[in-house]
Amino acid sequence: MYTFSQSFSRFILQNEVDGSKGYLLEILKLLDNNFELNCFNSILKRYNIQKIGDIKFESLDLLISYADFILTDNLISENEIQDFSILKRVLRIKEGDFVKFKRFEVVELLKKELMRIYSDNLVDGNEQLLNLNLQSMFDLSYDEFEHIKKDEVIFSMRQGADPKDLDIAALPKGFKI
Repeated sequence: MYTFSQSFSRFILQNEVDGSKGYLLEILKLLDNNFELNCFNSILKRYNIQKIGDIKFESLDLLISYADFILTDNLISENEIQDFSILKRVLRIKEGDFVKFKRFEVVELLKKELMRIYSDNLVDGNEQLLNLNLQSMFDLSYDEFEHIKKDEVIFSMRQGADPKDLDIAALPKGFKI
């Protein structure tokens, strides 16, 4: 049995205060305690949800909210990335769902974090790991993630950043030194 992190418990408390949808809050609480498939199915049945795929948009929104919540300290712990992976599995989020159904929201969240990462024109080891975790959490390919961070990389280089300090393999297409 997997035990969720303290971050997840704090996230649930925040969602209680924010007034999340009843079934999502019940599912979150079930996950935070002792998850049982029968209880999970009974929650879905009680809310007339035929299959978990019927709440895919709400599930994706929930995961994006959780990602935003865990990024408040500008880090993603190993436990938080595991929580996120387990949530994707339980909520049946497949690779490509974030980009297909919630591209705008994901890109906005990533851009906010990338602005912070590139604001000092230096990407340190912790920020490199954060980039990898963000790419992994949202199931983005290398090229997709590079495209999303392109504007921030270019902005940093225009501010005088050395490309070697920016965690990039190549200069963004169209950028000339």
